[in-house]
Amino acid sequence: MEYIPLYLIFIPIISSMIIYLFNLRIINYLIFITQATISVLMIKYFLFINKNPQFASITIGGWDKRIGIELKNDVYSIAFIFLTIFIWTIVSIYCFDKRKNDAKFLFFLLFLEGAFLALLQTNDLFNLFVLIEIISIISTILIIFKKDGFAVRAGLYYLLFNSIGSIFYLLGMIIIYNIFGTLNIDVIKHHIHLIDNDLIIHAAFILMMSAIGVKSALFPVFTWLPKAHGAAPSSISALLSGLIVKSGLYVMIKVDHLFNLYTFKEYFFILGFFSAIIGILFALSQKDIKQILAYHTISQIGIILMGLSTINQITFYGGLYHIINHALFKSLLFLGAGMIIRTYNIRRVTEIRGVFKTMPLTSIFIIVGMLSITGAPFFNGFISKSLIVHGLKEQTFIYFLFFIINIGTATSFIKFSQIFFGKSKLKGQATINEKIALFILSIACITLGLHFNYFNQYLFHVESPVVILDLYNIMTYFITIIIGFILYQTIIKKDYLVFKKIRHMHITFETTNYLLVLYIFTMILWSFKAL
Repeated sequence: MEYIPLYLIFIPIISSMIIYLFNLRIINYLIFITQATISVLMIKYFLFINKNPQFASITIGGWDKRIGIELKNDVYSIAFIFLTIFIWTIVSIYCFDKRKNDAKFLFFLLFLEGAFLALLQTNDLFNLFVLIEIISIISTILIIFKKDGFAVRAGLYYLLFNSIGSIFYLLGMIIIYNIFGTLNIDVIKHHIHLIDNDLIIHAAFILMMSAIGVKSALFPVFTWLPKAHGAAPSSISALLSGLIVKSGLYVMIKVDHLFNLYTFKEYFFILGFFSAIIGILFALSQKDIKQILAYHTISQIGIILMGLSTINQITFYGGLYHIINHALFKSLLFLGAGMIIRTYNIRRVTEIRGVFKTMPLTSIFIIVGMLSITGAPFFNGFISKSLIVHGLKEQTFIYFLFFIINIGTATSFIKFSQIFFGKSKLKGQATINEKIALFILSIACITLGLHFNYFNQYLFHVESPVVILDLYNIMTYFITIIIGFILYQTIIKKDYLVFKKIRHMHITFETTNYLLVLYIFTMILWSFKAL
């Protein structure tokens, strides 16, 4: 039973190889057997380590963990593993009708899942680095799978910029190894408080966080994300937004707990706020349906970072819970957008009309995603946002900033909602598999909105202070929607020159690297302030 973490990694990888080697349609159904198998194994493992926590870690080959490869699971990794298996299963269902004869695509999809599950469980900084690189390479292949010019450029942009970020992680890791003689996270954490040289510790932290910032698409190093989302197939966009970007946040949680430098909490809170605002500003200026969703990924990452960058336990778990919720509703929105684009063969929200009449069931599912991302009561986004706000209520100015972010999100999706109205003579092209995938995601968004206390207590062991039927929360949401509607009608709808400038802004690869240098420089300045 204690070897299940290994099975979770290698079952998808071996299955991917079988699919690729045989290249038969009947063999391709192995993808569902794989998902069912690792789902059952993960449930068994979760129940097992709840009773036997001493088996939560395993060192491969019987080596000492200081030099061996250790896999370790805690509450964070378990939550992410369940989320990963769930989202990968949904994406597999969604795209199977189109890809059931494409062994190459299914090979990369399953191999990526195995690598991602390895990333979530490794307890070694070097293995984290290797797995991040593997994930980046396979993600690039899936982004450019269409093989058109735009996709290739976007994929290479993603790969090169993430590789540059990884160099800084490698430099920070080298510093850590020179100090401690090991890269095992538990061993380093046990001894890091003994190091008197704060400057060298801060240097390692800054270098590693530089790479993590790139991977998480934080401001100002987010420019790769909208390009990648715009070029990738919708199923891969769902994985990128729902999970792959979150790998950076997951590593950030690990590195933050390792260094335990509270002086940077405020820095990353501010960075989260700017990421949220910039993401919303760019989203409001877009007309491409996928670009709107892509920039909202940046915005939601900012909200998550604001939650994770506090010492308040409830707010921190709100940020963690929002990672899960965002994966659900953003996957739902991207998959739904893919169905709309295929039916209408256009991507501009100003030209798509009558979606509710053309695709009524799909429209309902997408509306569930919209209600979730805007924080409507009874939906999962409301719960995690309320948990984040809970720790900020006493800080009036910060609470007001969060309210502005919510208004921006509401305004953007009021703009998005224009696609449902009007007339259309087209007929919906949704397959039964696609409808099933969206239906399951919609149910998940509602279930985690209504039964959040059970989820929090059973997995995170946290008592939630959120009350769904609280009149203040309901009124706040409706006020947000009303203000958003007014802003859309009076400002956004008119598409002023400033929005056109933002929409057509082209950030070169060279400029992107300057922004990375700026990001590192601001962390250095903040470090000197702390020292």
